[in-house]
Amino acid sequence: MLRRPPRECKRPRRAAPSGPDTGRRTPDVRRATTGGPPRHGSVGLPLERVSTADRPHVERIAMTAVVSLTAAPVIDRTYFVDTFDEGKVNRATDQQEFLSGKGLNVSRTLRLGGVPTSAVLPIGRDDEHLLFRTPHPHILRILRIPGRMRVNTAILEPGGRTTNVNQNPVPIPEADWQETIDMTVREIEALGADWLVVSGAVPKVAETGEALDFTRLFREARRLGTRIALDSSGTSLDVLVRSGYINLVKPNADELATMVGRHLTTFGEVLDAARHLIDECGLEVALVSLGGDGALAITRDVAWHGYAVAPRIVNTTGAGDATLAGFVGNSIQGAGRTGGRADFGQLPQLLVKRGLAAAVEYGALAVSVPTTIIDSFDELPEAVIETPDPERLLSEPTKFLTPRP
Repeated sequence: MLRRPPRECKRPRRAAPSGPDTGRRTPDVRRATTGGPPRHGSVGLPLERVSTADRPHVERIAMTAVVSLTAAPVIDRTYFVDTFDEGKVNRATDQQEFLSGKGLNVSRTLRLGGVPTSAVLPIGRDDEHLLFRTPHPHILRILRIPGRMRVNTAILEPGGRTTNVNQNPVPIPEADWQETIDMTVREIEALGADWLVVSGAVPKVAETGEALDFTRLFREARRLGTRIALDSSGTSLDVLVRSGYINLVKPNADELATMVGRHLTTFGEVLDAARHLIDECGLEVALVSLGGDGALAITRDVAWHGYAVAPRIVNTTGAGDATLAGFVGNSIQGAGRTGGRADFGQLPQLLVKRGLAAAVEYGALAVSVPTTIIDSFDELPEAVIETPDPERLLSEPTKFLTPRP
């Protein structure tokens, strides 16, 4: 069994509350602006259906405000085929193309449920035409930069098997990245955001080839009392989760195994790995997606397992984004921010459970639609929440996504 020596996390001093919570009005998403003109550039317990009070029906969705940042937006191009033969010419029966990105997918799903949200993303000005072909365009906060966006291609077969070819992120000039940070901070302030979702691949700085530095953004979000949720992969996930600023991380089982340097075979091993990461890096919550096994929501003190039965299996791409949207949109209803600054403690147990219920419901719904865009909650399934059985085996063994030392 491979193990990696523990790594020390940098933990910034938490800001003290600035005063009692006086409450805040529900923000109006239409008031958010870009701040300037467009630029050129527990084992044996019975299963439990979530009660009406706990289940986040669409008409009762939490009024949490969320800002998402997609540093590497993408043109999603999906080909639908009757059959797919590797190494041969294949015919597509249909094709769709639209502006996408993991953070944007989160914001679209939230907006469909009426949650105030905005999606910040730097767009290659050669692809601006796609802005007119995307659902909920009014939530977009665009920084126009030179060049084109990357293209991700999906080949979708009947039965839901999907083949993906994802292009590497396009490098971003340092000046454009700093302006992207400024725009994101303005959106957090404009919405009074409870969550900042940083999601997707992380580009490199055009001038140096180094990964983008999120430190200034994270410090500003923390100063404003905004929790930070992270959903990335590879080296970027490993580095950012250890920054000391992250409140929630949403890995899948393979990503979690890679981060802790050991394979995971049971729910108990997943719980241990997640809590190791929570303790090491000062996280509040680890939301671990387990594919067909559902998901686990884990804090230092509690853990819940949830799942929901999908109406059908069509396309698994984007299910993780919907899962994250469900959690951040439903986990701190009515909490608001503590006077603009926050001393972050554990989320209350009930709301972690509620957030997980929404997460697995949204994730199950997402696999029943052909693209990464959910356009209706009419078929939203019902979550089952239980105390996880540590002895239960994962349906699929984990694998490391990057070589371990």
